[in-house]
Amino acid sequence: MTTLTYTPRGLPTELLKNLVDTYWDTRGGNIPKPTIIEKPPPDYQRADLRNDGDHLLVSLEGQSTEYVSVAFQHVARTVNLDVQLNVFTSRQKFYDYVDEVQRIIFAKQFNPTDYLLDGFESYANTAAVQAVWGDTTTNSTISLLTNARKYGTNSVRVVVGSGGNGEIYRALPTTVPNPYPRRLQQIRFFGKIDSSSDVIGVTLRQSTNRNLYRTWNTTIDTTSFKQYVINIDTTADSSNGTWDPTVIDEIAFTNLAANRTFDIDHVDLATNEFQFLQFNSYRENVDTFNYFSGNVKCAYRSHGDPVDTLQ
Repeated sequence: MTTLTYTPRGLPTELLKNLVDTYWDTRGGNIPKPTIIEKPPPDYQRADLRNDGDHLLVSLEGQSTEYVSVAFQHVARTVNLDVQLNVFTSRQKFYDYVDEVQRIIFAKQFNPTDYLLDGFESYANTAAVQAVWGDTTTNSTISLLTNARKYGTNSVRVVVGSGGNGEIYRALPTTVPNPYPRRLQQIRFFGKIDSSSDVIGVTLRQSTNRNLYRTWNTTIDTTSFKQYVINIDTTADSSNGTWDPTVIDEIAFTNLAANRTFDIDHVDLATNEFQFLQFNSYRENVDTFNYFSGNVKCAYRSHGDPVDTLQ
């Protein structure tokens, strides 16, 4: 008899909320990010929407499946979602929000379960970066870089001294809830090196016991930004301790070679519940006269999911 293993189910409203929340672009402050809320809220508390100002409500409308093979061994899943926009400031702001939600859906249609861990756009200066990103080796100098980036205006620079290998690490935020690492499939980032090449480690670990870790190696070998993809479902190149993904709360770029300079941008986490995000429609509500309201309809789609069979 087959032994079944537990993997936490992906929550479509959480995935879409994280996607919109982390990829929102304010256009230099012209489109401030509204409050983004799951419906119902994950903490089971009633949201006081009137005091939240402009907000988006992400809700699940239902799921459907259809068979995609003659032998009925696979199904395609479609999960319909609704993003309700309630805007109290201006009609222009309302349409700006609609355009930004639509932009994110179209831009991320082929990477629909991404969580932008850090694009380095929210930091005002180097001190702000150093308050989030650190180095346990003390061999690295971490700074905000504003004249070289893959996206936006900023990236992070790590200058490793001659005293040995360096690293850069940060905590996984509370908005990436455990057991998220158990669902994690990929870590993607853009990186470059000042010259030559270096095999670095991408490490997931426990902050209170850094001897519990898994590390996947990748070679940084370009002097211009290039995307590097770490597949978490492959065997780690090194590890220690009994792996427990529910306590993993830190990500690090490790074994950075001495006397080298590394630039990193757009650190992205991804799960594997869905393969496509489809924009469906937009409707403006005309029966609300004291504020502006509308609905964006979209759907997560997964193709070729195997049908479980009893063994």
